[in-house]
Amino acid sequence: MNISVTKHAIKRYRQRLFDYYSPNEKIIASLKEIVNKGKRTAERPSNVGECVEIYYRGVYIVLLYVSDEGIIITCLGDKSYRKWVKKQDGNVRLGGRVLYPEIVC
Repeated sequence: MNISVTKHAIKRYRQRLFDYYSPNEKIIASLKEIVNKGKRTAERPSNVGECVEIYYRGVYIVLLYVSDEGIIITCLGDKSYRKWVKKQDGNVRLGGRVLYPEIVC
């Protein structure tokens, strides 16, 4: 299967794993290794093909299968980053700023 990587996935890998100095080729190789050796953890909604979340060595990515090609759409980060992001979902945002935790009664 042919696997391609989007520029967005490389950008998110750098941001979410705090790896700003690795060359693009190394990041692409790491993302492809996650696809080849990783485990499917969740299905994602998609109108085009099969979209899945894959986990390997602490890093999550989203892969879209279209016919006989796999496209790495984005990198979701490692376990600690994802835990932090999910915690932020409970906060109210206004103009990009977190104001206060939302209280659900």
